[in-house]
Amino acid sequence: MTHLIVIGAGLTGLFAAAHAAERGATVTLVALGRGGLALSHGCIDVLAVEPPLEAMSRLDKSHPYVKAGQKALRSAVEQFLGWMEQEGLPYQGHLEQNLRLPTALGASHSTCLAPAAQAQGDLEGKEPVTLAGLAGFRDFSTSLAASGLERIGVRVANSVELPLPHQASVRDRYSIDLARRFEDKAWREEVARSWKTRLTGARRIGIPACLGLTSHPEVWRDMHERLGALIFEIPTLPPSVPGLRLENALRNRALKAGVRLIEGSRALGQVDGRSGGRRAGGVVIHAAGGPRALQADAVLLATGGFLHGGLVARQDGRAQESVFDLPVRVSGDRTALTAGSPIEAQPYATLGLLVDSRMRPVGARGKAVFENVFAAGGLLAGSDRSSEGSRQGIDLASAWRAVESSLT
Repeated sequence: MTHLIVIGAGLTGLFAAAHAAERGATVTLVALGRGGLALSHGCIDVLAVEPPLEAMSRLDKSHPYVKAGQKALRSAVEQFLGWMEQEGLPYQGHLEQNLRLPTALGASHSTCLAPAAQAQGDLEGKEPVTLAGLAGFRDFSTSLAASGLERIGVRVANSVELPLPHQASVRDRYSIDLARRFEDKAWREEVARSWKTRLTGARRIGIPACLGLTSHPEVWRDMHERLGALIFEIPTLPPSVPGLRLENALRNRALKAGVRLIEGSRALGQVDGRSGGRRAGGVVIHAAGGPRALQADAVLLATGGFLHGGLVARQDGRAQESVFDLPVRVSGDRTALTAGSPIEAQPYATLGLLVDSRMRPVGARGKAVFENVFAAGGLLAGSDRSSEGSRQGIDLASAWRAVESSLT
């Protein structure tokens, strides 16, 4: 039985670990901290251009989608949708066409898959929307969202401020506080009674994403029935409730599949000296009790880019991979890594590890550095995931392909 070590507990790492465990591998997931899902909108962006799959045929050969292949993307998306349905967090959407969802700033977000409560806010629908803010919640402005949506041609029927019972607090309210309160059935009933008269005539209502954390589908359906209108959620500032729901669902999936989780430990790569340097022997983790070696048949790096510590920028201009010190191709001219305007595409965003078709990091001559080390997600070179709108799609497709390669 293959023993796989996965480094990183974001979307890439959690998906890879659960997939490998369900494929029969013995999996250890090592993470220094939490991944980035608490910062995310909880959706799966594949490509912002339409139609996404057709646009992939025009990507450069070094792009992670080209390396992983369309089969990997289709298989990963199918598996993800099945998992979320089974975990009680159903998603909607498909690879042939994007959803167009509202943001808290009044813009539109093009995404492939979205939690059902967000997908119901698709702006391609002809039904006008009512935007509802929550009293005492400062992370969502109905006037800001309404004016922005109207500028892009969305029909906004009304914007209202809705009361919340028992809202006295010594600090600002966060969306996660509200999500937990909505799981209290008695409190939820009181909220629905106070809202119903203020929402007379509203057919489609957009509110900040706060309808439950661990029992979200039940809360969402209950509020829909009590108000007699379709409610959809709009993600707000972190901590992101939709992102946390997704993180919880994937962690649960991984743990149920038998993944061993080690948190709070930094991992450094270990080379198998018996292989002449061709293979990794596993990693050494630095925990409270001191260094500890973990041996494995394969290692999958899902450590992310510069933001999450998978890549480290040094003062001498080098970019360094943080576990095995794998080669990162970067120009010596640091001024070339950023664009003149912060709203332009940034060259540094495309930095990362070059990989072969099996998702193994390669050196200058295109040969795999280690036979049994694989990489996926934000660590990969060749794409500006933010400007492309491809972040989560690359995470899933490359993780699926890397796992399949590591097990064969």
